[in-house]
Amino acid sequence: MKKKDFAVIAFIVLLAALMSYLWLAPSGQPLAPQASFIDIQGNKFTLAQLKGKPVIVNFWATECPGCVNEIPLLVKMYKNYSSQNLVIIGVAMGYDPESQVREMVRQKNMNYPIVLDSQDDLVKAFNIKVTPTTIFIGKDGRMHKRKLGEVLHNELETTIQSLVL
Repeated sequence: MKKKDFAVIAFIVLLAALMSYLWLAPSGQPLAPQASFIDIQGNKFTLAQLKGKPVIVNFWATECPGCVNEIPLLVKMYKNYSSQNLVIIGVAMGYDPESQVREMVRQKNMNYPIVLDSQDDLVKAFNIKVTPTTIFIGKDGRMHKRKLGEVLHNELETTIQSLVL
């Protein structure tokens, strides 16, 4: 086989491999579900209304130690980045009594919207299995990251900065 024939065959194989990759490769991050929220103040909003803003949806429970540990960090990040249109939504699990959620909000000075998921609609929509789980949604409405377990300061700060910029 001549060098020229080998080069042509190698080029065709390489081109076929590239085309296969592009055809089969994932199309990027999935869109966030069409979720609707009602916070404990009675305000109604949807994720569609928040498009163009980076959004963090944090699923938590009052009896979850990791969840409770995250709250001061989320409060701080909301204070630092809400002026850059960052939205944080805390979703209290359906098994938490409303009075217990409201007391936690008061005790921890939670300054971002808190939603009671009493019918587990949001848990189902976001396919939540454990708390805490934090979903990071970009300005484009796509889920950029899902964090299971307690989120730490550096990870949260880095992810927020990538979403805000």
